[in-house]
Amino acid sequence: MKLEILTPVHIGSGNKYLALDYVIKGNKVVFIDPMKFFERIEKMGLNPVEVARGIGQGERSIEDYVSELSDIKTREIPFNGRNKRREILMHIKSNERLYIPGSSIKGAIRTAILWKVARDNRDTLNWVINYIKELVGKKSLSKRDLIKLDDRLEERVFRKSCLVEKKDDPKNDLLRALRVSDSTFLDSYSVYEVKFLGMRNFSVLAECINPEQSAEVETNIDEFTLHYLKTRLDFDYLLSATREFAEEIVGVETERNYPEKAKKEFRNVLKAKGVVLRIGWGTGWYSSTIGALLKTHPEFESVRKKLGLGRNPRIRRFSRNFPLIRRITFDNKPLGWIAVHE
Repeated sequence: MKLEILTPVHIGSGNKYLALDYVIKGNKVVFIDPMKFFERIEKMGLNPVEVARGIGQGERSIEDYVSELSDIKTREIPFNGRNKRREILMHIKSNERLYIPGSSIKGAIRTAILWKVARDNRDTLNWVINYIKELVGKKSLSKRDLIKLDDRLEERVFRKSCLVEKKDDPKNDLLRALRVSDSTFLDSYSVYEVKFLGMRNFSVLAECINPEQSAEVETNIDEFTLHYLKTRLDFDYLLSATREFAEEIVGVETERNYPEKAKKEFRNVLKAKGVVLRIGWGTGWYSSTIGALLKTHPEFESVRKKLGLGRNPRIRRFSRNFPLIRRITFDNKPLGWIAVHE
């Protein structure tokens, strides 16, 4: 199947480029060979450790020592932003080439199905709220409690079969039958400055796959597995669940305080064919949870405070407008939208 990139996508590898790895010159990020740079430093009679410390702390830059980068440059890619930062979030790679992991695609489908089940069956949403209330025996829940909640919800929605006696065993999971491969490589990418709206002048730099390109991804539903799970799953259901969830996300996000250009970009993703998903870093609470439904529950405000959602870590107060943070690129694009179709 064809995978289309609709807006910039960042799937984090867990690693970062640091200040000694690159220089931002105008609309380009120039990556350098640190070994060659330090060879230059030693020839200048300088202490490499002191130079590295100064650059890492933001007191100096590589260009303070080397004005001509051509001899130490390894590559350069476009920079979409204004503010220089001392690190760049690195996209996941294989053999130094960017791709979309199948697990990210499957995870987004999973969230869409959770949302659809909770929307179509109010008992599921009430169960989530009541389960949180039962867990709360203190002022706030621990991370372990939240993981337990997530596991119980997935057990309720996806693990209804009894192939294995233990209900929460992954062998009982409906989405075992859905196979999604990693994408083929995508070779057009840039470093984007990602603005955190709601946090004055705060932004980060992230390596992102550029929109308006495509790759291939293999997807199939294993009928043999479905037979043993004694359940049903088809692409029509996946299409309806993901499309309805995408429409919900766009509806909720365009009611928030984004620039008009960003709202237009949100609406444009719904013009894409096939399964429309939002994946990766920077997509926000509504896109990665059933939060749009939880907010409609009359007890949500009291429950979210027990969860610690929307609490300022510095002053320990809760924001009245949760979720407060919205992330968009420097050129006002939302992050993470893709489409998959035949």
